[in-house]
Amino acid sequence: MARSLAHRCLVLAALIAVLPLQAAAQSTPAVRVLELTGDGASEGTYALAGGFFKKYGLDATVAQTTGGGAVVAAVVGGSAEIGFSNLISVAAAIERGIPVTIIAPATIFSSKAPDILLMKSHRTAFKSGADLDGKIVAVTTLDGEQQLGAAVWIDKTGGNSKLVHFVELPETAMAAALVQGRIDAAMMTEPHITQARSDVDLLGNADAAIAPQFVSGVYFAATAWVDAHPDIARRVAQALRETAHWANTHHAQTATFLARGLNLDAATIDAMTRSTYAESLTAPAIAPALDVAYGYGRLKVPFDVPQLVARALSYWGK
Repeated sequence: MARSLAHRCLVLAALIAVLPLQAAAQSTPAVRVLELTGDGASEGTYALAGGFFKKYGLDATVAQTTGGGAVVAAVVGGSAEIGFSNLISVAAAIERGIPVTIIAPATIFSSKAPDILLMKSHRTAFKSGADLDGKIVAVTTLDGEQQLGAAVWIDKTGGNSKLVHFVELPETAMAAALVQGRIDAAMMTEPHITQARSDVDLLGNADAAIAPQFVSGVYFAATAWVDAHPDIARRVAQALRETAHWANTHHAQTATFLARGLNLDAATIDAMTRSTYAESLTAPAIAPALDVAYGYGRLKVPFDVPQLVARALSYWGK
């Protein structure tokens, strides 16, 4: 009897010792993040490599694809919990009734240090929007922020954006398409601009035609997932917020991860314009692109910016 009691006590002690470990494992949710290629779309990659997801108790994985539309489809379809895309594409999806919710800002466009530019082939003599009437311009996502920026710049520099043929191409294919003459201009981001410097020239700082500075990229999730997992969404947003400050002030460290993830050499990283990430979230930072998108018919009605920001701030924090 005594031996049996002692055995049961040992078993109970073993279970008590194991249970906290099991609970800890269960409290580390798996989160799949889907981004695009390039420095500006790599904040999740930096959050993973820098240990910020882990700090906030998240078992995160990060993958990349070539178009914002694919990211929205993956998030809505459930093959990723968190996605990165440009603000205009996400806002348009929300307007069309696609159930997604913005939880954090990502990249900030700055006209003083642009990481996205309208580029052309060395062989062409294009100088203004007037030269692009009837021509082909490539963007990563049709009707997104890149197309909006190009359209506004074209119209402001003498052209007619309604006469331009916009096509969707992955960033990795734009330089070759310019060289081969299959397209006439392209909205390119870093590091692709720097990698193609021997073949392409600057045509215009197109996004500056929208505003000198504005939030251009965001992280979002399916609304049903956010409503079911508000604490996880909050932890993701907080990890990204902390990553934004770290990435903005630690270019040497993020360069290591950028080189590894995109197979870049040190010379390219040193030469390229590094992206800037939002460290705060305000209506004035969100509004410019949305207002211009409405003016250009990309959005059918004026967007309720305060409501969008208020919802995002519930995860991002004030």
